[in-house]
Amino acid sequence: MAAGNWIRIAFGFVSAAIGTLPLLAALGILPSRPPHAGDAPAWVAAAIGLAFFLGGLFMIVNSLAGGDSSGELPATAPPALRAFYVLIGIAIPVLLASLLSWVAFGPGERHFSVSVGSGGSAISMPASGGSGIAGRIAFGFGALLAWLFAGRAVLFMARLRFPKKEYGSEYGDS
Repeated sequence: MAAGNWIRIAFGFVSAAIGTLPLLAALGILPSRPPHAGDAPAWVAAAIGLAFFLGGLFMIVNSLAGGDSSGELPATAPPALRAFYVLIGIAIPVLLASLLSWVAFGPGERHFSVSVGSGGSAISMPASGGSGIAGRIAFGFGALLAWLFAGRAVLFMARLRFPKKEYGSEYGDS
């Protein structure tokens, strides 16, 4: 196995491990503080954890199956593995789009800030607008883009899984 594959597998395990913590806390398996008023719902933590976990799993499966950095599995990959890979590839953008949608359109008050600069010279200031409306608009735009990306991912994965059939002589066409 190439060195690049081992690096992707290592990063896949790191990503999966990072995602496991909020996922297990949201499921009540790991201890966490009791929810307070204004906290995000538990599904938000579960979705964040699941997105990271599945992202790591995506990299691991791709590398172990002999895929390359483009994300394509080799033609020799078993159909069941391809189907599993496609489901992971669809779930990740849907989870991320759901999170952005909750920030933009979910109930409750939001607080946003803007940072300008970098390192020790960064200046952070609260975003203007009543009840975080500017931040909600920005996240709403991001959610729209994320849902478009998720839809495109679904179409892309569906085309990989169900390639277009060639119709020709069977219908009398030459």
